[in-house]
Amino acid sequence: MTTGKRIADLRKKRSWTQPMLADKMSVSQSTITMWENDKRAVSSEDVKKLAKLFGTTTDYILGIDDSLPINAIPVSDEVADQPVMVYGEIQAGVAKWAEQDIIGQINVTKSFAKRYGAKNLFALQVNGESMNREIPNGYIAVFSKDLEPESGDIVAVMIDSESATIKRYRETSLAVLFEPSSWDPSFKPYVFPKDGIQDFKIIGKFLYATSECI
Repeated sequence: MTTGKRIADLRKKRSWTQPMLADKMSVSQSTITMWENDKRAVSSEDVKKLAKLFGTTTDYILGIDDSLPINAIPVSDEVADQPVMVYGEIQAGVAKWAEQDIIGQINVTKSFAKRYGAKNLFALQVNGESMNREIPNGYIAVFSKDLEPESGDIVAVMIDSESATIKRYRETSLAVLFEPSSWDPSFKPYVFPKDGIQDFKIIGKFLYATSECI
């Protein structure tokens, strides 16, 4: 088993997503992806951090020793047994109503739920390609409804009091914009001039996206 496959295996044993591990390691999600696909070498310092994080040895991470220490098996507090409800589909293109019927759930670790507040977490299934630079079509997007977004953050937003979409939030002195982030240039932003009607409501700040089945 390669170093990358061992990292992926240990991560999955903890029921952590790549974004969760990236957050714990203070690296980008793309770095975790490249590590797990053996497309980027893991520095000796990061190997040490991974070994400490997973409760194993650097030799196990590097494939020198096949013995998995017993404390590498996740303890109960780290098991992903905190459910987050997926409340239907949200369009990443032309804004459409997000159905409120629960279509499933995903699990997050207790530590993640504690960090953001379990009652504040919700998830929506993404349909469309207007945010495909950030969130692939079909992924589940997880949000927190109590975090104040800053200009540049990705948010779930209600448009015209009845439509929901995912966009990147921008605020200038003249307008509030909800911008697409797509490889397709045909998608356009929603623009609300500061001196006009502000018919929108931000309902959650984006935390991460996952391909986990619901």
